[in-house]
Amino acid sequence: MVQNESVNFSAAEIKIIVHATEQKDSILEHVNSTLNVPPNTFSIVKTHGHWGNEILLLTSLLSKNDANSLYRKVEASLFENYDKLPSDFFDEKGNLYIRLDKQRLCRGKVSISEGDSIRIRFRNVLTYGSR
Repeated sequence: MVQNESVNFSAAEIKIIVHATEQKDSILEHVNSTLNVPPNTFSIVKTHGHWGNEILLLTSLLSKNDANSLYRKVEASLFENYDKLPSDFFDEKGNLYIRLDKQRLCRGKVSISEGDSIRIRFRNVLTYGSR
């Protein structure tokens, strides 16, 4: 895990897909209670899935301070399972991409997932002393 004292993100973007069988308000409340991201920070776009089912695309853009606060919260929650993040979580520009398990998050647990996930991109990680 990257040490939080030496990381500085310029922003973060959270994206969540809410399927017709899921409760948007419940998911947003769990995101708020687990990650401290208020529901009113999300924009909502209604669209349709491959089979015509309605889905909602929720997006939140966080400022520098909120992004770093979110990173520290995620880092503290994931520290039990990872001593450092895999290098493939970072792109060539230094952005950090994390996918959190949406169903587990709704139970108050934070874990990495490849499936039905809450996608977070932390923008422009700058590690002091390495640049």
